[in-house]
Amino acid sequence: MINRKSAHLAAVAAACLSVAGCGGGSDSTSSASPPASSPPPASSPPPASSPPPSSDYPTFHMAAATVHAGTAEFQAVDPSAAAEASLRSTLGVPPLCSGVANANCASAHNYLLQNIHIAHTATLPNGDRVRGKGQLIAVVDNGFLLTHQELAGKSIKTYPGTAMGVDDHGTAVAAIAAGLANGTGMMGVAPEADLHLSSWEDHSGPGQNVLTFLAATTDDARLSGAVAQNNSWGWATEKAASQELTDYSGTSSAQYAQHITGRLGGTAAEWQNLFAAYDRFQQSGVIVFANSNNSSLGDASAWASLPLFVPELREAWIAVSNALFAVDSSTGDILKADLLSAPCGSAAPFCLTADGSVYKPTASSDTAYSVATGTSFAAPQISGDVALLAQAFPNLSPAEITVRLLATARNDWAGFQSTRAGTSTFAPGVTHDYSSDFGHGVPDMEAALSPVGGLSIASGSNLATATMSPLDGGVATSGPMIGNAVARALGDREIMVVDRLGTDFYVPATALTADAPGFAATDPRHLARNVDQVAASFAFAEMQAPALSILHDAAVPKLFFSQSLANLDGNSAFSQIFPLGQRDFLQFSGSFRQSEAGSDAGFSVARLTRHQGFATELSFAFGHSTSNFFGWDAPGPFLSGDASGNFSSGLSVSLPVDGLWTLSAYAELGSAFVNDDAAMLVDYGSFAYAAGGVTARRRSLFTARDTIDFYAGMRPKAVAGKADLQVPVGRGTDGSLHYENVAVDLADADIPLRLGFVYRNMTEQDFELLLGFNTDFTATNEVEPVFSLSAGLRKQF
Repeated sequence: MINRKSAHLAAVAAACLSVAGCGGGSDSTSSASPPASSPPPASSPPPASSPPPSSDYPTFHMAAATVHAGTAEFQAVDPSAAAEASLRSTLGVPPLCSGVANANCASAHNYLLQNIHIAHTATLPNGDRVRGKGQLIAVVDNGFLLTHQELAGKSIKTYPGTAMGVDDHGTAVAAIAAGLANGTGMMGVAPEADLHLSSWEDHSGPGQNVLTFLAATTDDARLSGAVAQNNSWGWATEKAASQELTDYSGTSSAQYAQHITGRLGGTAAEWQNLFAAYDRFQQSGVIVFANSNNSSLGDASAWASLPLFVPELREAWIAVSNALFAVDSSTGDILKADLLSAPCGSAAPFCLTADGSVYKPTASSDTAYSVATGTSFAAPQISGDVALLAQAFPNLSPAEITVRLLATARNDWAGFQSTRAGTSTFAPGVTHDYSSDFGHGVPDMEAALSPVGGLSIASGSNLATATMSPLDGGVATSGPMIGNAVARALGDREIMVVDRLGTDFYVPATALTADAPGFAATDPRHLARNVDQVAASFAFAEMQAPALSILHDAAVPKLFFSQSLANLDGNSAFSQIFPLGQRDFLQFSGSFRQSEAGSDAGFSVARLTRHQGFATELSFAFGHSTSNFFGWDAPGPFLSGDASGNFSSGLSVSLPVDGLWTLSAYAELGSAFVNDDAAMLVDYGSFAYAAGGVTARRRSLFTARDTIDFYAGMRPKAVAGKADLQVPVGRGTDGSLHYENVAVDLADADIPLRLGFVYRNMTEQDFELLLGFNTDFTATNEVEPVFSLSAGLRKQF
């Protein structure tokens, strides 16, 4: 029984030339002369679309893409208008553009339809163009003419290492996937990819039938490093996936390998061995299967839909249907698609559609070509697409490449939307509709090579659990006390960022802060409120006005430069002064803020002493923040923390110059710490910092009740301390994140400077006028200065 089934299985396989020939339909082929110096007519390429930001890669070159699209070799794969008209008539398909009310309606070029010309001219960081270099495409078919000008000279490995038969079909399929771009004939989708070829028609191993052969060649392709396996074939007794699902569910078979023996022979063990080989292959490559050409089947073929019956194969499997397309020649928009094959149907969630009407090589001579159509020639286009993506993104898994092709496919024409069958969610925020006829639509290599859903910095050990910090929200690398030390340590390094699908792109570190808010300048109104809080505490002190004013002036400078009291405003802020003697006072100041994002607290205790002609303030301050960076909710993973705190001591000296001016100076030394959180890429630990500046206060500038404070100095800056920076530099195919460890000298930051003024005027009607100007900048041009200007009017009651 086993031998009979094996013999029957071999006979079935021998009758199968392609999917089209095994499901009630066949590839349509007509002979044609070899390509001459001028290619067959083709529609105009769609206009170049806007490239992604220059910091992303691959880098598109739209002008070069247009030139490439017009070359004879690129154009040659598309049949002439007369050849397409003949195919439509033979297949009973409506004439081109029938029912389309668009004066620019034209036949679509199958490669332009997928923006393959944009991929071919895109460059990677190493300068290579995206043409499949270094990638291996496995083709399982039924014979190849290896001396054909499209294949001669390519790096080709054959299985099982013996001579194979020669056939038109395998020759065409291999050439469409990876035919040479050598200036003659046509070219493949991935012309620089290598090939692994095997012919099921010529399997001849000891005790080997077609099932064991298919398993063995699949394993050999995997071990050889193939990134795609193209299967433009099927079984002579193929049937619709929906009917197979019904039949399978109505049996007592525990596994599909048991069920399929009743229809196609073989043993359950042989089928299971083949399924296991397919499963193993998907760990390193994508399996591409041509759908049936039998349009009357009403659903995808059961074999092309194999993951429906063997769920573990769903990971990296693409079924491919065939259609003829009409486009707007001025925009490239798809206007209409005439389905020539079985629909994607039950396989729609993992199905794509391409234009499988091609000008293909044949085996009659090394320079022979003919026109044909079929899913057999649509599938290798997808296999070539896989090779292009594998070259551009070598760190992606086969499952991720599969998702990338499906999630970026073109699906914006009316015929697609009218047959919409559902929506796939590929990642948070990334969904894509699929059609019962066309699956997810037509591959778009420009979109597949571009970021999907925005870019983020990933922090963590694996993409599956990583924290994402979107670049469009700004990524800050400069913050309180550490300044731009992190930005300087990043320098001109390339940093890995990922899109919503987890694909890795690489941007210069300088691009991270281009749109980031940075360490924002202090609003002069905020400084004025700080001064108000201090002034209120002196209003109740028992001291004559001249003595009181000089003590008040001594307490003010720290408000412009102290980190601990940076948030001394709001309903929870306070400032109280207590007499210790005739010339000594103790001042307590502080504030507390609580929000869903975290909490901030800052406190200061100061002793103010008035001497003969001047006053001094000795202060000790403490600040603490949770879930932010020294009270600042910084975007991105470089300035985040589970908790941060600082302790400092400061000294100010205030000296009246005359009855109108007071000069003050302030200096602060302190230490700070940051506790890491899971999303942080910098381990700061503890460090020392310093700050200081001078102020000049003028009273009665215009009226008896106005003041103006001029200030200039250095904001808090780290003066000693080391940090460890983890720079994202890559990812593994398993999603693991890789980092480069960079030592950061926190004292290496630019000196952060601040200057400005605050003018306050209290009118006789108790209206307070406020005008202020502030600028925060650095001693070099490393960081752009930040300016703020404010005005206010309020009434006291």
